[in-house]
Amino acid sequence: MSYNNYRQQNKKNTSTNFIADDKDFSKKETSVKSFDSMKSEWRKFCSYYMAYPDRFIDLISPPNSKVKLFFYQRMLLRILMRYQNVYITMTRGSAKSFTQVLGLYLKCIFRSGGHYFIAAPTKLQAANISQENIERIWDYFPLLKNEVKKYYFNKDSTKLVFHNGSRLDVVQVAESARGGRRNGGSVEEVVDESMKKDILNSVVLPMMANDRLTSGGHGVDPNEIHKAVAYVTTSGNRQSFAFEKLMEVLKQVASGKNSFVIGAGYELPVMHGQLDLDYVMSLKESDTFNPLAFSREYESVWTGSSDDSFVSYEDLNDCRLLKKPEFKNTDKDASYILAYDVARQEGSQNANSALSVLKCIPRGDGTFTKHLVNIFSFEGVHFQEQAKFLKQKVNEFKAEMLVVDINGLGSGLVDFLITEVDENPPYSVINDDRYNAFKTSDSIPMIYALNSTTKENKASDIHALFMGIIANKGVKILCSSSLAKNEIIKAKDSIKEAEELLPYVMTDILVEEIMNLEHKQKGNSVEVKQISKRIPKDKFSSFQYALWYIHLQEKKNRQKHEESFDDYLFFMQSGF
Repeated sequence: MSYNNYRQQNKKNTSTNFIADDKDFSKKETSVKSFDSMKSEWRKFCSYYMAYPDRFIDLISPPNSKVKLFFYQRMLLRILMRYQNVYITMTRGSAKSFTQVLGLYLKCIFRSGGHYFIAAPTKLQAANISQENIERIWDYFPLLKNEVKKYYFNKDSTKLVFHNGSRLDVVQVAESARGGRRNGGSVEEVVDESMKKDILNSVVLPMMANDRLTSGGHGVDPNEIHKAVAYVTTSGNRQSFAFEKLMEVLKQVASGKNSFVIGAGYELPVMHGQLDLDYVMSLKESDTFNPLAFSREYESVWTGSSDDSFVSYEDLNDCRLLKKPEFKNTDKDASYILAYDVARQEGSQNANSALSVLKCIPRGDGTFTKHLVNIFSFEGVHFQEQAKFLKQKVNEFKAEMLVVDINGLGSGLVDFLITEVDENPPYSVINDDRYNAFKTSDSIPMIYALNSTTKENKASDIHALFMGIIANKGVKILCSSSLAKNEIIKAKDSIKEAEELLPYVMTDILVEEIMNLEHKQKGNSVEVKQISKRIPKDKFSSFQYALWYIHLQEKKNRQKHEESFDDYLFFMQSGF
């Protein structure tokens, strides 16, 4: 798109630095005896293209160029050149990474001797992003490759050395980057859960301690924007480090500093043919597609609550330490607690019931190390089918207890669990005398009927306990499916990849459910409500019920320990 196509034609240009594209340079005008005689014109060109890098791309693009810059890409290039701190939040398919890599590439050309970086949580990510987009730049604008003296492309390394002494390479957000020196750069995938906040702030950003020195020994250019950094990402959770950084740059904008924040949803790439609208709409309308995930990935909306969130996203993410799920009892020294939340029908959607499996490893003092080793989702609508499913899982894990929420529909499920629905013996309820009449000689004491409206199991206490456990990292849960996927593909086990990934995906959904909750403190009571009603909370509920039951067991164990200790003291004082 030419500048002439979108500038206001009814206004005369009054800028002394403007260089007309249609100026006709005759042979006499362009013939010079030395570079000194054209320095003033050269400076105008340099100043102009540094402020309008998209016009430079127009200048060097081949007549049959495969691409033309979109209007918003022109805006982004100008922003990247003119501002010190830039935060770009855009949906997938908007070519945001291509544009920012192009911006860094042009900085290397325009500013001799500069050293710029592309950072990501891992060098592999940074190398993939940089190499893919640099090769596209060379394909679309072949003349730009002539500016590179030499380059290195490896699996986890990218380095370009330009004829003017500038360099562009990749940096991992890790301790290994400490001590390096750069003049500016960009941070990709800042929303990635593996992005280390402290390392980025204490190691990577301080690499820009020194300003770029101009060539010819003239020192630092006072008019240059030094230490410029751009953050390029899709949106995430409002409790994430990425959102913190966004707010930091936004406050800089509000205070008049040289910073810029820009974002766009799927409408922008759709308008330019980068995304298919029908495909995007099919995802939005799908009952199986997480609406919060759609808001983040395609609408650039930061989800969740930053002030009243139920738990801290960082604390929850710190709990994601488990590498392997479990599908049966694998530890004779541990006990397994199962907790089941029976789904309630809400509107036209019928949420799935959820079963959480907690592995309890004794510490020796009556308390347990707690691991959430698997989550199962069950779509059965009939209680008999659900009862059979639960008895199967109890057998597989040799469970010590099955916790069932009996508020509402759960009481109907218990009626089936205490009867013979298959070859397994019926269960009995250990904490509710109303079910004693249904006991038989072969009933197994297996059900803890949890009623969160009773004094013993108050919903407020259950919520408060959950908040405390997450804040203290008192439970370990599975790592994300994105982190697990590489290991699963690498392992090449016989089980299908999708089946192996399912527990990780279920845990991802659990995290989504928890981050969709906010709490309200009313006196000594904690109330929890969903931010988006479209996001169920069945997995969260089953998870917190299991933690509550384990807490009750730990409480009993402590009481027994104290009673035993009192008996010991009495024995010693009696002189026996």
